[in-house]
Amino acid sequence: MARPHVIEPVVGDWFLSRGQLFEVVAVDDAIEIQHHDGSVEEMDFEDWALRCKAGALATADPPEDYRGGDDLQAEDEPDVSSAKIEAQNALHANGLEDLDLFE
Repeated sequence: MARPHVIEPVVGDWFLSRGQLFEVVAVDDAIEIQHHDGSVEEMDFEDWALRCKAGALATADPPEDYRGGDDLQAEDEPDVSSAKIEAQNALHANGLEDLDLFE
């Protein structure tokens, strides 16, 4: 009989355990997980290993409606044109313009 293996908790990967879908968000002294609803909790390595061996932990795909922190939709992006950036840069004084390096 094949012995169940322990799934490695990788930051950014999604898992399903006991009917709960969650993402691993940090691995240090414990495994920090964030559920789809945004709640965060820690799981110790022993509990993680026990769930793997019991077959109660599996890899999963992220939910279809999930938007991670790095995912920006067009409506979320700030309206910054190159003309606005140039205008803002013109307002800032260059403090090194009058500096004589050989004096």
